[in-house]
Amino acid sequence: MRLFFTPIAKLLFIFFAGMIPFSAYAQHTLQVHTVDDHPTFQAIQTAFDSGELSADEAILQKIYAGLSPDRLDARFSYEDDTIIKCLTPVIADFTREKENLSFATIQEVNSLLMGDLITSQQTIEHISPSGNFRLIYETDGIHAVPLEDTNGSGVPDYIERAAFAADSSYRHQIETIGFKDFLQDDPYEIRFRNIRPYGMTSQSGSTTFITIHNNFQNFPPNTHPDGDVIGALYATISHEIKHASQYATSRWQGNSGSFNWIEMDATLMEDVVFPDVNDYYNYIKSNFDGFNPNTRSIFGNPQSATPGAYWHVSWMIYFYEQFGGEFFADVWSEFIEDRQLPMFDAMQRNLEPLQTSLEREHLKNHMWHMASGPDRSAPDFGFSDRINYPNANFAQSLSFIPDSLGPLFLQPMAATYVEVQPSNIALGQPAIRVESDVPGVVVGVLGYFRDGSTDYQLSSNPTATTQLIQTTWPWADLTDMSIAVVNANRDNQASYNLIVTSSLPDEDAISQNYPNPFSLFTNIQFSLNENKHVTIDIHDATGRRIQRVVDEELNAGFHSIRFNGSGLASGVYFYRIISGQTAETRKMVLIR
Repeated sequence: MRLFFTPIAKLLFIFFAGMIPFSAYAQHTLQVHTVDDHPTFQAIQTAFDSGELSADEAILQKIYAGLSPDRLDARFSYEDDTIIKCLTPVIADFTREKENLSFATIQEVNSLLMGDLITSQQTIEHISPSGNFRLIYETDGIHAVPLEDTNGSGVPDYIERAAFAADSSYRHQIETIGFKDFLQDDPYEIRFRNIRPYGMTSQSGSTTFITIHNNFQNFPPNTHPDGDVIGALYATISHEIKHASQYATSRWQGNSGSFNWIEMDATLMEDVVFPDVNDYYNYIKSNFDGFNPNTRSIFGNPQSATPGAYWHVSWMIYFYEQFGGEFFADVWSEFIEDRQLPMFDAMQRNLEPLQTSLEREHLKNHMWHMASGPDRSAPDFGFSDRINYPNANFAQSLSFIPDSLGPLFLQPMAATYVEVQPSNIALGQPAIRVESDVPGVVVGVLGYFRDGSTDYQLSSNPTATTQLIQTTWPWADLTDMSIAVVNANRDNQASYNLIVTSSLPDEDAISQNYPNPFSLFTNIQFSLNENKHVTIDIHDATGRRIQRVVDEELNAGFHSIRFNGSGLASGVYFYRIISGQTAETRKMVLIR
């Protein structure tokens, strides 16, 4: 039998023996870990894989580790000063595999998830202003929430803030973006307990309920203006509400229900709903141990394959910033009818109407990562928050042209970043070639110019084993150049060679515009073997000139003109280039 458990997260649960309050245990900010690599869960998984534990025993040990460590087998105990981001992936595994577990195991796990350990007589309910959420909390005992009530309403500020966060998250994610609704007839339950994770979403009957940490004292910092506690509360509620919508969509089945995808997706919603919290900085800027920065994020380790849960959330932020939240709402709607559809397939289906592809966007995504951080951020390219992100990790640096690297190897959906330092004596313009042993290794180049601007070019043919970029940039205009080589294959490792040279055209030439057909912009590329006066005119299908886009003296070399067809109707057009004594006309098609 194939067990459903993935190696799960760095936790310490020893302090729970005797139900010692979490806030009383720690006198300093604890470190955050995820549910994929903590020694406790690795030890449990190893014991299961070797046959020492049955499926029932393994799931119980993992649930004990998260919620009742006094019951945890001593051989799996690991004294550590850490907390867990989210326990939902463990619960999702349990939910998917209930039919393989005994009735007694299911009953015990459900009892722990429902919070039967709560012993206080002060359980209170509060309905959120929208009426959509019932918040269940306590005012004394180890599960008590902070009691401060600054407005005299009789409801703790902490609970009123949580109600605001729940209403805001629902309104933004469900009503505005369009993710699947998870509400039923009764208000949805959010419970507050002194638990090891930030939060968790649990299945109950045909719906789910959310459990949130009762105080977030000593949790890692964030940037919310009202403090770390409120920031953690807001981020966690938006995170878990996305898990509730995921369950309503696909029951956490299939590839979209895997640990990496559900956590990347939910972490994205933290930033979308509450962009002033930035709790996700804790994941993209370190590997959670506080000593080895950037080892798990795309910035620090682009050679690690996507998806990668919390530390790859920036990969999803790229798509959100490029295409908006509705894009992901459309992607998730694919799983309503087909829960087994791979996430990458669902994304590809929704990129095609946008006249792009997963290969191209994955490449450009890596280029945004490559151009982030205080050292390499540019004013006109990349993430909106790029200056606050880590510097990218460049595997190689080239300073003498021509030069080459390889053979090098890439995992599926991973990348290598290479820096090129322009030579003051190099003639011509940079040319980049990648030769791979399998199709789908694509390449992008980003140029940094002396005037402070940037420009980029891509070669993203997924069926070719050779990718070629001939830039239009004189070496003398460049201060720096970055290259991203990306394996856009989902399953195959690739070997490749990278060659960087300098080129000058031997003769005048004109290339077919790209893309063609196009919906808004297209590039008209040509080369000159010497300095010449050039005119480029656009004509409609009747031959009438409708626009002159170039009329100037141009230097010898390779040139690319970006044409904006936003003011034109769909149809066939022609562009005519006149340079010196030669003229040439090509056809292009505009499609709305």
